[in-house]
Amino acid sequence: MRIEKKTILYAAGVLACGNIALQALGFLYRVLLSHYAGAEGLGVYRLVNSVYLVCNAGCLSGVTMACSRLSAASEARGERRKIGAILRLAFWVFFSACLFCGAGLLLGGHWIASDILGDIRCARAFPFMLLCLALTGVENIFKSLFIGLERMQYAATSEVCEQLIRIGTVWFLLYQYQGDDYGTIAMLIFAGMVVSEIFSAAFLSLLFRNWKVRGVKYTPLERETVRQFFFIALPVSASALLGNVIGSAGSILLPKRLMVAGLSYEQALSALGVLSGMAMPLLLLPIALVSSVCTALLPAVTGAQATGNDKRVRVLVGRAITTVGLIGVPATAVLIPIAPKLSILFFGQSLSTPYVCMLGAAAAVCYYQMASGSLLNALGLQHWNVLISVGSELCQVVLMYWWCANPSLGIYGYLIAMLLTESVAFLLDFILLHRKVGFSLRLMRRFGVPMLCGAALFFWTRIFFQFFSQMFASELSALACTTVGAGILYVLVLRLMGIRLLYYLSKRMEKPTLPQMHLW
Repeated sequence: MRIEKKTILYAAGVLACGNIALQALGFLYRVLLSHYAGAEGLGVYRLVNSVYLVCNAGCLSGVTMACSRLSAASEARGERRKIGAILRLAFWVFFSACLFCGAGLLLGGHWIASDILGDIRCARAFPFMLLCLALTGVENIFKSLFIGLERMQYAATSEVCEQLIRIGTVWFLLYQYQGDDYGTIAMLIFAGMVVSEIFSAAFLSLLFRNWKVRGVKYTPLERETVRQFFFIALPVSASALLGNVIGSAGSILLPKRLMVAGLSYEQALSALGVLSGMAMPLLLLPIALVSSVCTALLPAVTGAQATGNDKRVRVLVGRAITTVGLIGVPATAVLIPIAPKLSILFFGQSLSTPYVCMLGAAAAVCYYQMASGSLLNALGLQHWNVLISVGSELCQVVLMYWWCANPSLGIYGYLIAMLLTESVAFLLDFILLHRKVGFSLRLMRRFGVPMLCGAALFFWTRIFFQFFSQMFASELSALACTTVGAGILYVLVLRLMGIRLLYYLSKRMEKPTLPQMHLW
């Protein structure tokens, strides 16, 4: 099947290739960090990273969303001359916010590290973190512009090269250090990130300045463009900032509440490191494919809405939710039975089956919520996404605060809270999308088919792994054969249900008026 450019399938395919490479490299990166930093070192890095995520969310999340949406709308209306003004406004807003964050961290860095994070060692990484934030802003603004213009290949190339440079630099720094001061280790990790961000910022800047993006003129900034920019950026920034503040508060409170449940400080910090640096990255491997679909759909939905094509908007919203389920749920179902072995093999850390099952269920719901939140932003309903996502994060922290201090629950209190709050948040998103857009519910297609497919893959993956473990002496060979067998079974199950996923993406989303050719 020939895939045409400027289609959702082409965009999603390019992003998927890049994201799969990123996930593989990211997994290698986390194995590297676990080897040199250990669980406690990852915990310290996670504390520093929580501050970085808050600054990144407040300075950048709304700016990139506005830049992507406005550039996509301008491209759809044939008003490409406005893109240069949008870019200048994005940089002005970002650097203004970045200077404010930098002043706060440089003046109160030691107080934040000792009194808020509870570990003075974190302060050493703050200068490199601020430099990383500035460079990340340049990179992400250009990247969001390219995504809005549906030039996904530039963003994908930049991300993969950046990750390769990051892995090499961080490995070199940690290998040369070989020490056990976790504050210094966190600082060196951010120093490696700075080097990789220098490449991405320079690479994307050159792409924009050269012949790659033609027709972009530096026109005067219009008042209406400024109004639209802040109408999009402020709610998204508020949502991301509040969500990351609450999430970071959860990361800071989690070790303290686990200590109330009876763990020592080192054990509690290690539990945070295992969860955030090992278990969650392992169970969230399918996010490479899910995020590709979500990112590719954003300019398509925005463009359809800008041109008044309500029928296409309804089709894209409904099919987006279905596609995310068909990818995320079965892939997570394959990972759950083999995740304990993968964790021991790559991280040297054992994970219990109930722990993995609960985290896997939360990951599957997370994919649905990620898609629904992206669709709300693409449709201009970001203020609703703010209320739902922030309310979800707040409820999660409150439940975690109560349940993690219970000795009979411990870390499972956090997993239960995450699963419940994400489920409620997605349900609210889904109801809101249905009311605003009016797409058909088709609950069996949207949720029943992915769950049936996931259940079949879960049970057969266990059988495959037991069979191949007896056949091969190497666990790695058994895991590889199990994954291949599960992938083949996944395709067969979908075909038995009348689903061809590439056809679904290339024909039904691009040409929604075609008659339905399959049962689902």
